[in-house]
Amino acid sequence: MSVLFEPVRIGNFEVRNRFVRSATYFALSDIDGFIGQASVDLIRTLAENDVGLIMTGYAYILKSGQSFPDMNGIQDDDHISGYQKMTKAVHDAGGRVVMQIAHCGIASETAARTGGDYMAVSVVDGSPDAPDYGVKPREMNDEDIEKIIEAFGQAARRVQEAGFDGVQIHGAHGYLVSQFLSPRSNQREDKWGGSLENRMRFVIEVAGSIKKQVDQDFPVMIKLGVRDYVKEGPRLTIEEGAEVARAVEKEGVCFIEISNGFQDNTNRKALLSVTKPEKEAVFLPSARDIRASTTVPLSLVGGMRSLPVMEDIIKSGAADCISICRPLIREPGLIKRWREGDTRPADCMKRMGGNLWPAAS
Repeated sequence: MSVLFEPVRIGNFEVRNRFVRSATYFALSDIDGFIGQASVDLIRTLAENDVGLIMTGYAYILKSGQSFPDMNGIQDDDHISGYQKMTKAVHDAGGRVVMQIAHCGIASETAARTGGDYMAVSVVDGSPDAPDYGVKPREMNDEDIEKIIEAFGQAARRVQEAGFDGVQIHGAHGYLVSQFLSPRSNQREDKWGGSLENRMRFVIEVAGSIKKQVDQDFPVMIKLGVRDYVKEGPRLTIEEGAEVARAVEKEGVCFIEISNGFQDNTNRKALLSVTKPEKEAVFLPSARDIRASTTVPLSLVGGMRSLPVMEDIIKSGAADCISICRPLIREPGLIKRWREGDTRPADCMKRMGGNLWPAAS
């Protein structure tokens, strides 16, 4: 049997294989983030087709952090019952499911376009990274930041009450955690900015807020942008990303999914152009650096399509799990196909275009 189909323990539960469905935006909710049967069916199908650990598309914790109008929400207790249908469907199929929660910060397009409280870590005039929604954000103050930190904790409480196996902080892709971590977007001069110690204060306090609201053994995870992929200007380095990984592990985070922070368009095209095996596993060098700094299980995302590449990664010890999503959009039964002996690479082989602010969560 391939090492990819061996079980792995994450926090307080076991996953039946090494495959993780990486969180990706559903585009199935209503304007207030309520999910329906289509969302339940989507996640149930993945569980029925042997995906070991399923991460939901990101859910906003406050309306001020809503990016897309059909983005999932977990901002109040009214959402719990809908998600209970989802978790039951997954558990009935023998799967495990974790909710990814997020605040999108300056990428909160819906908040910006609907007259909501549109905020940024720093207001950087002329920044090439800031999206243009036709309205200028205001800079967060201490009260705003503390409110968001508390909202992460309350959202995680709802996640546990809904029956999820864990919660994942969205700490990548240029959303709010990335915006605090990166000197590109964080130019504050208070306790939340400047040194790495200050820039990572936000994510550490988010993890602490979550741990206060959930049971002691409830798994808290993070998708972490461990470096910025940009050619010009200040950036989060992999050395800094490794320090952040160590710090969140000390706060009780039990699983780290390795991804990117900010990307410029040139790097985005290069990193996500997957047309042959030697271009797969684009973040593998970062995984090796994080592996040397941490002891918790790691999952690697980024362009993997063929079993031999994935097996080599697991056998090398660089990661414990493989995260994929676009291949599962094209082939929901991909993992079952592989398990049953049809080991052809995933049909999804082409790069995804787009700009700095990705649809994928």
